[in-house]
Amino acid sequence: MNAKNKSTATHKEAKADVAPGYIVHQLGDDVRNSVLVVSLLINVFMLIGWLVIQVTTRYDTALVNYLQNR
Repeated sequence: MNAKNKSTATHKEAKADVAPGYIVHQLGDDVRNSVLVVSLLINVFMLIGWLVIQVTTRYDTALVNYLQNR
């Protein structure tokens, strides 16, 4: 029983070693990285759409017809 209590105490001490400032800093980094990944995906989607419109005239005509009929 004593060994069980000792391992639990060691585990609690390991959790206590992490400073709250480090957790906040890490959370900030994670949020920043998530925003950058989402932004990158949106930009890639926009680039592919722009390339498709530039390469083919079929989509240009469809877009112009759609906008004029509104």
